[in-house]
Amino acid sequence: MNVENSQKILPLFIAPAKMESLLTALVTRSTILDYIPQREPICLVHSIYECSNTFVKTGFVVEANHYFTKDGFLIEAGIIENMAQSVAAQAGYLLKQKNEAPRMGFIGQIKDLVIHSIPAIASEIITEIKLINMVMNVTIIEASSFCNNQPVANCEMKVFIQQ
Repeated sequence: MNVENSQKILPLFIAPAKMESLLTALVTRSTILDYIPQREPICLVHSIYECSNTFVKTGFVVEANHYFTKDGFLIEAGIIENMAQSVAAQAGYLLKQKNEAPRMGFIGQIKDLVIHSIPAIASEIITEIKLINMVMNVTIIEASSFCNNQPVANCEMKVFIQQ
C-alpha cells in the first residue's frame, strides 16, 4: 500500500453542548454506585434515564480528570466501557428492585464496533442498550451512544454477568 495515497479516517471530535440534559433521571450520580459494581476512578455511568427488561438509557458526563480521558476527550476504551457499564446499570437497576446487589460483568465479545465521534470534556454521552438475547448468564446487546444528538459509537456486545 502506498502511504502517500492512503487515507486515514479519523472520528469527529464533539465539543460539549452549552445546555443541560432535558432528560429526567431515575437514578442520579449521587446514588449510581448502588446500582453498578464499578467504582471510581473507572465509573462511566452517572445516570439512568430509562430502564426495562429489554432497554436502558444511561448518561455519563465526561470529566477532565477521569481515568479514560486524554487531551480533553474521552478515549475510545472509555466509550466501549461506558456501553458495558450501561448493561451493568440495567442489570443492577432490575436487581435492586428485587433487593439484590449488583453483579460483576465482563465483556465477552465486541462485534461491528464503529466509533463515529469522540466526546469532549463536559459533554454528556447518552447510551442506549437494547437486549437482543439472554442465555443463562450471557447477555447479547445492541449498543448506541450519542452526544449532542450526534452518534458517538455503536456495536453489538456479549456481556457475561456473574451469578
